[in-house]
Amino acid sequence: MSDKKYFSMIYGSTIKQAPNSKVVPADSIAKILSAQEVLEAIKADAERYRKEVIAECETLKVQAEQEGFAEGYKQWTAQLAKMEEEIAKIREEMQKMVIPIALKAAKRIVSSELALSPQAILDIVASALKSVAQHKRIVIYVSRQDLETLEHGKGKIKDIFESLESLSIRDRDDIEQGGCIIETEGGIINARLQDRWRNLEAAFESLSETIRKGA
Repeated sequence: MSDKKYFSMIYGSTIKQAPNSKVVPADSIAKILSAQEVLEAIKADAERYRKEVIAECETLKVQAEQEGFAEGYKQWTAQLAKMEEEIAKIREEMQKMVIPIALKAAKRIVSSELALSPQAILDIVASALKSVAQHKRIVIYVSRQDLETLEHGKGKIKDIFESLESLSIRDRDDIEQGGCIIETEGGIINARLQDRWRNLEAAFESLSETIRKGA
């Protein structure tokens, strides 16, 4: 006849009735002399199990928090990189928008200045002539609107040169108001407004590219 099984403890020990005996032995306990001792053993067994479950839960909780933090940090880093990329794109788009707007505004200012002060062409031409002050033969091409103003200011223009032999001022249809082309025996100075605007635009774009690379 097999041993009669009363109950099993959590950690595998079994309380059984021995054959032909009324004594209740326990494999995991050296001697159990009473039901009270069995109860105490069961309580201790349950308490041990409870503590181990709590410890395991805490371990899993910490692990989950660490994994969650790592995942959150990873997502935050990815989001930050994406945001920086978007900011860079917006900055680049803004620069592309600002350059034409700035040039357009500058053109309007210059046009208004020339309209309000026709004498401004004298300063423009004088500034362009400073680099060729040592030359002797000069031909200045301007717009038809500026021709009369320059003719009246011819004396001021001559004062720029060290030993001028000839000075001619002529109008050309391809030169807009405020611009000029200067011919000397040594070469040509192109100070037409449209060319100066292109140079200014190129300078703006170069500056924007430098800023973008440095950002």
